[in-house]
Amino acid sequence: MVLAVRQMLVLVEFAKSPSVYILSKMRKFLTSSLFTVLLIPAFFNFYDGRAIAQTTIDEDKLNTVDGMPWAAKGLPFSKLVNIQDTLVNSALGKAVIDIHGEDPLSSLIKSPFSGPRPGRFIIVSLWGSKIEGCFAQIVVQSAPASGEAKLEELAPKTIELGIDGQVLQLTPSPNSKVKGFSGKYTYTEYENNTEIPHDSTWYMTDTLFAINANAANILRKATPKEIRARLTFANGYTKVFPIGKGTVKQWQEAYSFNSACSAPSQP
Repeated sequence: MVLAVRQMLVLVEFAKSPSVYILSKMRKFLTSSLFTVLLIPAFFNFYDGRAIAQTTIDEDKLNTVDGMPWAAKGLPFSKLVNIQDTLVNSALGKAVIDIHGEDPLSSLIKSPFSGPRPGRFIIVSLWGSKIEGCFAQIVVQSAPASGEAKLEELAPKTIELGIDGQVLQLTPSPNSKVKGFSGKYTYTEYENNTEIPHDSTWYMTDTLFAINANAANILRKATPKEIRARLTFANGYTKVFPIGKGTVKQWQEAYSFNSACSAPSQP
């Protein structure tokens, strides 16, 4: 009986104004559908905000004694990296890796990370703490347009970080030696609709910076947002570059593994 009455009311409403009735039903359907569509992405955004992107890597893969591939290919960026012993998988530390690239001479497609080419410039920075202390490591890779560079002029003497209204300056660790490398590469250019190969050289320096407990504390408490950093080289040349929000956010965890930045005392 109730169902019959409802059906009768619907027929009356439709008979009075078919267009108004149809529009009313469509509006209700669209409103309900829109709410559903908006709710699903909102749920996933809410969930992702609480997840910590992290991975595990063997300590040997971070060894740069023989250099580093162009643009640090194979390493994870802006993720928390759990460093483990290669042989027994025991925890040795935590780190986060950032990368910045420039490709000023390419006219159309900028792809500094794809490989060395004249004018390309890469900065890889590694931040974190291990059992023996805290570290900040800066790797500079350059493919000069001339094909020639002096390694000593590619090694930064200081790095300055703009963090929450203050400037944190770091200097190279007195207990480490700057490492320098160079390598040959071949690139091609089009001349008269023909690919012409050219040989050139790219260069790399690897500098370890000192991090004490005070510096680590500043990094650990940094507001999670993109910051600017400045490298100053021996010849006075400076390079200002960004460090991504994802990397800055992971400093809190990376420098919490050994917040004292000191090696355990020997018995």
